[in-house]
Amino acid sequence: MAIDNGIEIMNGSPLLGKKVVYFLQPTTDPVGHSAILPALQTGGSISIGGDSIDEQTKFGRVVLPSTNEDSIDLETAVVWGDRSIDVLKNAKHEGNQVKVWRVVIDKKFSWKDGDQQVFPAMFGYGVVDSLDIDDGDDLVKASYTLNIVGMLRDGSFAVSDDQLNALTQLYDFERPGEKSGNFGY
Repeated sequence: MAIDNGIEIMNGSPLLGKKVVYFLQPTTDPVGHSAILPALQTGGSISIGGDSIDEQTKFGRVVLPSTNEDSIDLETAVVWGDRSIDVLKNAKHEGNQVKVWRVVIDKKFSWKDGDQQVFPAMFGYGVVDSLDIDDGDDLVKASYTLNIVGMLRDGSFAVSDDQLNALTQLYDFERPGEKSGNFGY
């Protein structure tokens, strides 16, 4: 007789890439210091990788897990005064690690933890593998790879409503004559 254990159907609305942001913090910052949001993130990706032991024996193939090799790749447009570029450059030159968080800032994925609104996040200590700055014809872009010590850890990241608005809106409403000058200058 056939066994029917049922099926589990996954369904829902997909996650937009613009709802995923990355934060950095130098390991040299004192306790209580805030995380840094690198300016104008244009792309990011994580790689959950590693090697396995794959040996052929007289009795057949043996495959065992061996190493975790998680990494994060991020690309940003370079903005004058963006502290994150210096954090990465200094960490690479001085041999320090960088704390990194990948945070999903979509309200439909948030929940309350006490009186704080939290969002799903991954965290790790990263070693700067490379920091590349491209001075092409368009925007100057920085791209970098952080090789994660051990593996990325799942958790949550607190973001207030004011912080969420700052992350998702380019500017606030203003009344005529309230400010002068171009946006972003």
